[in-house]
Amino acid sequence: MYNKTITAVDGSNPWKIIIAIIADSLCSSTLLLANKLTMYYLPYPAVVSFIQISFSTICILFYKSMGGAVDDLEWPKVQSFSIYIIAFVSCIYTNMQALNHSNVETVIVFRSCTPIIVSIIEYLLMDRLWPSIKSSLTLCIVAIGALSYCMNDSQFLLHGFTAYSWVLTYFFLIIFEMTYGKRLTSTVKMNSLWGRVLYCNLLSIIPMFLIGYYNHDYDYHHDSHSHHDDDSSIYTKLSTLPLMGCIILLFSCVVGTLIGYTGWMCRELISATSYTLVGVVNKFITILLNVLVWDKHSSAWGILSVCVCLIAGSMYEQAPQKAEAPQNSRIDTVNSTIATTISTTDSEYCKPEVGV
Repeated sequence: MYNKTITAVDGSNPWKIIIAIIADSLCSSTLLLANKLTMYYLPYPAVVSFIQISFSTICILFYKSMGGAVDDLEWPKVQSFSIYIIAFVSCIYTNMQALNHSNVETVIVFRSCTPIIVSIIEYLLMDRLWPSIKSSLTLCIVAIGALSYCMNDSQFLLHGFTAYSWVLTYFFLIIFEMTYGKRLTSTVKMNSLWGRVLYCNLLSIIPMFLIGYYNHDYDYHHDSHSHHDDDSSIYTKLSTLPLMGCIILLFSCVVGTLIGYTGWMCRELISATSYTLVGVVNKFITILLNVLVWDKHSSAWGILSVCVCLIAGSMYEQAPQKAEAPQNSRIDTVNSTIATTISTTDSEYCKPEVGV
């Protein structure tokens, strides 16, 4: 589709970008479905997130103790990460709640709309030009696809926007998290990517625990303040968790650890909008897996609308930095190859199922 040369934002090896994108895509596409399946067995969003974050922190600290390259905790860096941690924790929690109350396709279609807002923020606050006419049109198609999905979603038709309360909250939080995370990569000097992952997870443990505590997730007995429909406590759920539930929970913990690393790697190599679009395009794999694994998915028309969003998103081309515009170099190259790479990877799996 595209015949352009890859050039990293910082001049890095193009193959490093491709490897980072593929790794992040595999982690992101499987983690979303793994979290949805985990919520089926253990419907406590804050507790599941707390387990995943604690697992990641322990793994990174063990890696550091074995001589791995991981930054030490420094108070100035902790302060710099404080705002991001609030967004990070809130984003994880609302994503879990959205998956708990909506199907996977609903989360994906809202996620696919984030580049529209991120591109505006980059233009206004991050010294990047407005997207080209072609790119602007692709973002409009994304919006149309999202509108089509909503108009054919039974939850929306029955309850209106109240059915999307959690996913809408997640939508705005992920926008802030993406753009502010990109800012951190350029303003906070870290010696290793695992250092960023450690900061994010270690500093998120207490806030995520407090969210679960506030929701009475750790109560031994069900009470009137609990948000859960049954009388089972989290301890009963954990002690009776079937083997498949344990495997899925462990898998989500491992992938959650890896996505932290691949996510920060992508942030260092590509723009905020490009990174957002990587997350959008790789959801083709998620849709396929979701259709194959179980029947808790959208209608055929809803899935088609999601695919329209994703295909349009893959055609977006990154706008250059304002300072780079006169040079006419390193413009619109990274995202074109992102689209080609991911589309080639996904096409052999997605083509037969796009309309199902």
